[in-house]
Amino acid sequence: MSISSWYALIILSALLALSPVLAAENTVPVAGTVFLGEQGLDISATGAAAGSQIVYFGPGGSPATVPVATMTVDDPSDFYLSPALFGGRTGPWFLSPANTLAFYVQDPLIGIRVMDESADFAITGDVTWIPKGDVVGFRIDTNVYEIARRPGSPGAPITIRIRGPGGVEYSSVTGYQLEDILISASPFDTGGVWLTGGFESGTYTVWAESTGNDMNLNYKQEGKTVTVPVQFLLQSTNPLITPTPTTNPATTTTTPPPTIPATMVTTLTPATVGTESPATTPGTVIPTTVPPTTTPGFGAMLTLSAFFVACLLVMVRHQR
Repeated sequence: MSISSWYALIILSALLALSPVLAAENTVPVAGTVFLGEQGLDISATGAAAGSQIVYFGPGGSPATVPVATMTVDDPSDFYLSPALFGGRTGPWFLSPANTLAFYVQDPLIGIRVMDESADFAITGDVTWIPKGDVVGFRIDTNVYEIARRPGSPGAPITIRIRGPGGVEYSSVTGYQLEDILISASPFDTGGVWLTGGFESGTYTVWAESTGNDMNLNYKQEGKTVTVPVQFLLQSTNPLITPTPTTNPATTTTTPPPTIPATMVTTLTPATVGTESPATTPGTVIPTTVPPTTTPGFGAMLTLSAFFVACLLVMVRHQR
């Protein structure tokens, strides 16, 4: 056997191994649950055939009443739950004219919670920061886990999408694959799968999609097949804490008083009587104060005594 034949045999074997899984996800049993937007469904097990009619009697309606809607099945092995045709018509659908139960139509629902597993809290409208280095996990709330109840189904596929700083999108985090995660119950908890220490700091956006049978492409609505995005900031410091600037007293400077140039200083002369103004050094301000009164010295007393003696002699001579 040639090498090309071996390759062809390997590929064929892989396809054969995958085909039951792929078929099981879209094979609907009698009274099974189908979701708006699913395509490629095989509803043959319900008894539907090409050209068969299925009818809807309204929510809570029964075959005893008049049908609210009637649909014709073109290909039971490739059936499409069109949101335009089946939207607003959830509940049981029956095969006509026998009016036997075929399947239940449901509106898909999905939500996601981003969990800080290290500190045990969830990102909410008020909590939007995860410390870099913490371990993060995800919790999915959805009703599409019903797909896991189809015969041979491995579970309902869910994809978690993460968009980081710069628009980078991740298909895995810390080795955990985010695409086509198979769930069979709700809520579904991934546990701590994302070690954030090695990831870039910045704003991250997380959302999840129900990818089973392309319902996320055919019925792309937030809360239905796509979750409302969850946004948070990944960084080491708490963004709510603003650092307060500190002032070092030792380095605090004060503005010195202005220096008056010497040429602008006016020299003042004290108001003295009979004395000469003392010499002043340029630039020195002389206070304008009246000098204190001084007691006459010895010379002044001698002069005054001589004056009185002279007056006495004159008076004596005049008497003679």
